[in-house]
Amino acid sequence: MSSVKITVTDILCEFFEVIVHTVLYTRKLYPETIFVPKRKYGVAVYQSIQPDVNEYINQCLKAVNFHAKSNRLKRLFICFHVEERIIEKYVFEVLSLINFVEGDSFLVDLEQSLRDFILKLHSSQTYLDELPGDSSFSVRIQTTAYSSVEFNQDPAFEDFPWIELRENKDTTVRSADIVPLYTIKTPFISLQMFIEKEMQN
Repeated sequence: MSSVKITVTDILCEFFEVIVHTVLYTRKLYPETIFVPKRKYGVAVYQSIQPDVNEYINQCLKAVNFHAKSNRLKRLFICFHVEERIIEKYVFEVLSLINFVEGDSFLVDLEQSLRDFILKLHSSQTYLDELPGDSSFSVRIQTTAYSSVEFNQDPAFEDFPWIELRENKDTTVRSADIVPLYTIKTPFISLQMFIEKEMQN
């Protein structure tokens, strides 16, 4: 019997999709009425039903998949900002990634790790301040210069152009407090996840 080949980047992107929707729900950026409850990894999560929000997230995840499958995705950020000032940032750092795995035995341990992270995500809200009413969000990624050039030359992504950001000016939370979330370590994927939030005066 042949073993099943698992694409780890597909699992990673599915995880990021769940996380982006759930973060938007827990941070109350939008009315609760645009979210519906789902179950994923054995726990309650929330998914937006707002078409424009969903389209933006889907396009972002296509870019994440592009860079991850060539093992050039370094970090994914979910940023909350007021105008240009980032006031809170969820950071997902890809420490290691093996894209293809034979067999599905590793999925049990990985699902447990993802479940534990979702639970930690919900409990982390006690450490965060309420977002200002004029807040917005963006998804940002850090990759290699070579991968960025490849991506920008791919016609499949020309309808959703990404803007290159300056590392210190456009991705930094000033005077940041760090809220550790969780670290996933498996033989095939390792992720470190934390929140940076702007210190209150």
